[in-house]
Amino acid sequence: MKLQSSRTFMENISLDSDRQYLTLHIPVSEYNIDEEKIFTYFNESKGSRYWFKSKDGTYNVVGINYIESMWRNKFQPELVTASKNALYAKLQQEALGDDLKSKLSLFGGTLFDDKDTTDEWNDFKMVEFQLPEWQFDLKNQEVFLTRSKEGLNTDGLLEEIDQILTEIEETEITEKEKPVVKSKRDIFPKEWKGLVEEAVNNLNDEFKKVVLARQKLITFESKAKRLYLIRRLKDEADTYTIYYEKNKSTFVSKTPEKLFSIDGEVLNTNAVAGSIQRVDDQEQNKVQTDFLLNDEKNLFEHRVVRESIVNDISPFSEGMNYKKNPLLMKNKYIYHLYTPIQAMLKAGADEFNILKEIHPTPAVGGLPKALAKEYIKEHEYGTRGLYAAPLGIIHEDKECEFAVGLRSMLISARSATLFAGCGIVKGSDPEAEFLETEVKFTPMLNVLEATTNELHTSTDGTNV
Repeated sequence: MKLQSSRTFMENISLDSDRQYLTLHIPVSEYNIDEEKIFTYFNESKGSRYWFKSKDGTYNVVGINYIESMWRNKFQPELVTASKNALYAKLQQEALGDDLKSKLSLFGGTLFDDKDTTDEWNDFKMVEFQLPEWQFDLKNQEVFLTRSKEGLNTDGLLEEIDQILTEIEETEITEKEKPVVKSKRDIFPKEWKGLVEEAVNNLNDEFKKVVLARQKLITFESKAKRLYLIRRLKDEADTYTIYYEKNKSTFVSKTPEKLFSIDGEVLNTNAVAGSIQRVDDQEQNKVQTDFLLNDEKNLFEHRVVRESIVNDISPFSEGMNYKKNPLLMKNKYIYHLYTPIQAMLKAGADEFNILKEIHPTPAVGGLPKALAKEYIKEHEYGTRGLYAAPLGIIHEDKECEFAVGLRSMLISARSATLFAGCGIVKGSDPEAEFLETEVKFTPMLNVLEATTNELHTSTDGTNV
């Protein structure tokens, strides 16, 4: 058995009757385990699995079998904090090794707004974070196992864990079946362009910007294979990976955008706004990036996002550091303007109050924030749900990391709904904005291997 070094720690555990769960923190560097093996082994746990990987590799966490969740129907930071504290108070955490690096985390987030959810989002609550039975930290090669103490016999538990980890290690990875695309359709394309034109006419000195999203529907000949998606999601670097199963729904995102992270007393965030397509031709890419770095529309869009984020986190900060001119963020299909922002937090600042204040940024909502958010809620077709919403990892303390659920899709049975949006300001052209969103569909189309050069049909029957 590979867990012999953990036996002494296990033998010294005394169960605390005041705690509902026992959580074991186990080093597993002796096992050869990765995402595909975990999802393949726990294939019967569909609907109760997640994978969250940071863009910079800070986190690479897989959770299996949700045993409890903390959730609220409204986002009230103090009540969410109370729910988190109550959940962690149920756990007796025991480390089965020295110098372990990981912290037990919860995964989840919030919906974009409180708009009445359409049927496709019924599996997700307004605010919800999951505690899994198994939590694999693939970066630090550690595992958390949480079990109810009711009827729990710790004799032989270490052997059971070793057997399961060995079986995961020995899991055979076979070629996964590619989903066969039956159709691709833009949802209300003419109406969306009309909405863009209407929004441009409504913008003024007070209402400066609104982000409008649209959807593309992909249908399959048979059910989409989740294991195929896991393999495909490993292909693209320099983005977050978010894969979130809940009951019969799966939300997937390859987003470039961090909302914020907290490490100790330091908050890090990015202003990301202003974008242009990345192409295969190197000389043309130079033209593209030069244009992006000097285009007044994109620079204005970026500037208002940065200023809004700085204003949002100022009440929680003792000081901030950021550069005046934006940098260039390179992704596989698109370039973005971005500005890294770092803040030293005041004592007492907590992650949920910051989250409530900073979301949605003007990059996904608009400016002024409240006015744009209401405009989206009242005028945009469909419900955003987890699209453009905060998703990430939280700990017992305030350390956390949240990404923004862009470049995303919602999969259910034999269909996938893809989401993409763009910032609308005075002078925006509906056709140009439509083409920009088409580029932003590319990461999810690539995950599905449903390329954009095939004929596809809009819901009103016209070819687009």
